[in-house]
Amino acid sequence: MTGRVIGLGLHLRRYLTLGADLLLPPACNFCGAELPALAEPPLLCSECRQAFQTLRESVCRRCAAPTGPDHREDDCPRCRDRRYHFQAAVALGVYQGPLREAVIRMKQNAHEALTLSVGCLLADRVRQTLTESAPDLLVPVPAHWLKRVWRGVNGPDLLVEAMGRRLRLPSADDLIRCRRRTQKQGTLLPSERAANVRDAFAFNSDYDIVGSHVLLVDDIMTTGSTASEAARTLRRAGAARVTVAVVARGVGLAQRRQ
Repeated sequence: MTGRVIGLGLHLRRYLTLGADLLLPPACNFCGAELPALAEPPLLCSECRQAFQTLRESVCRRCAAPTGPDHREDDCPRCRDRRYHFQAAVALGVYQGPLREAVIRMKQNAHEALTLSVGCLLADRVRQTLTESAPDLLVPVPAHWLKRVWRGVNGPDLLVEAMGRRLRLPSADDLIRCRRRTQKQGTLLPSERAANVRDAFAFNSDYDIVGSHVLLVDDIMTTGSTASEAARTLRRAGAARVTVAVVARGVGLAQRRQ
């Protein structure tokens, strides 16, 4: 009986979705191109999906930066001299072109649907990349409360919401918090960014993450200073492993041209 009720519910939902699609056909949440009826998430056209996913091969597993075909896993030129508190990183693409525009839009309250769609793409990337050690918990990099009030949204929270559903993993958007205002990282020199975020995060002691593999989610990573400081907070609380997942990996201008 229960199975029959569930089956009827699924059919009803499908008919309701079809009716909604006839009245308002689904469209790509980035470019607006019309999508097929009953399109499944992420609601992005194939052209936009391809434009966003520009990191496929020759990527550093530690910092998610693009590398040359002769790259040695322990000798990435972008992170060989950096000390990170996370163990690995995953990204959809390089912070340029359509993906850069998408990340900028995702910082605005009006583009929540785009953020959720990109979160589904990032979840698929995580599933493809982390084949040996699946995460136990998804955690967004938090924003200071004043920034949340000003923007009306924290993009990483929405990314985690979509990724949690896609990966069927629990999430905790209050596991860590930003306890002081920091300068915008993009306005600082790379050498100044670590000091800017040092001790900026605090752990919520209501949680027990001892021995856990935490997936830390953000929209963009350039030097990795913010992600590393957040990961340091998680490791101090007992996390055994922290992997960073970001939508875009910021790189230098020369590497962008390549």
